[in-house]
Amino acid sequence: MKKIGLFFGGMSNEAEVSIMSAKNVIKNFDYNRYKLALIYWHKDGSFYHFKDISDIGKISKAKKISVFDFKKIIDIALPMTHGKYGEDGVLQSIFEWQKLKYCGCRVLSSALCMDKAVFKEVINGAGINQTGFYVINLADIDKNNLNKFIKELKNKLRLPIYVKPSNSGSSVGITKVKKYANLKFAIFEAKKHDSKIIIEEGLIDPREIEVAVLGNENLIVSDLGELILAKDFYSYDDKYVLGQTNTRIPAKLTMSQIINIKNLAASAYKLSDCKGFARVDFFISKGKIYLNEINTLPGFTDISMFPMLMKNMGMNYKDLINKIISLAY
Repeated sequence: MKKIGLFFGGMSNEAEVSIMSAKNVIKNFDYNRYKLALIYWHKDGSFYHFKDISDIGKISKAKKISVFDFKKIIDIALPMTHGKYGEDGVLQSIFEWQKLKYCGCRVLSSALCMDKAVFKEVINGAGINQTGFYVINLADIDKNNLNKFIKELKNKLRLPIYVKPSNSGSSVGITKVKKYANLKFAIFEAKKHDSKIIIEEGLIDPREIEVAVLGNENLIVSDLGELILAKDFYSYDDKYVLGQTNTRIPAKLTMSQIINIKNLAASAYKLSDCKGFARVDFFISKGKIYLNEINTLPGFTDISMFPMLMKNMGMNYKDLINKIISLAY
């Protein structure tokens, strides 16, 4: 019986979401097919092996291990490590260095999709429609140049605009700006998470559509799900602390829109060289479709869209986890 290593925690600001995802994997794991090893990634960069599920969070009951121990303990790695270092190719490169099979996207696609600025340039080159955007690297810009940039931006992007860290997820560090007077504050809020900032043009009454994609070569593309917005932007706390997101599966769209979005999701997945599984996100505004981003390690929490989309296709949590493991290489 193969042993699967569930990696969770991590050094990012999304560690708590990672733990929520891991708990759902533990609850729905197929213990008749595989053995499960719990590998907690501490914020200080250390790895700990838990033998008992009930001991999660009790470091004193775990064994500290190094990356050289991974192959001694497990056969396949299943990362649920959202955010920086766990989702951007860093952990994936460790798995490849140790010649360990793992689930999900490889190093290149993980890094590409995590860096919103680079991803948008790739999508631009492919001619896929997306919102207008600008990138600032605060490591290369002084206060005077920043003021000049903000002044120039007023003539280029219509309000509202969204200011985001280029390398982050789960709505961490994102601010919606309705007045240019608030832009500098939003930039420095995003800077807490990344020195590279992306500024995106907002849309009029956008609908947020998400698609689950599963597979390496032969892809399963889910029906579409929609985030029903009670307000125009959801923060990290809205999603994971207050649980204020609502979803509609399947989304109510025309057949033409459904076909176009599913085809775009598959194309973007392949273009980004994604493997295993990912979630592809879109906006629709005034009937026009905009690709937003690809999440190469989507959440598996109770409110996460990816497992809900697959469940709508008849694949429950246990079957989904088994399928993801079967795609590891």
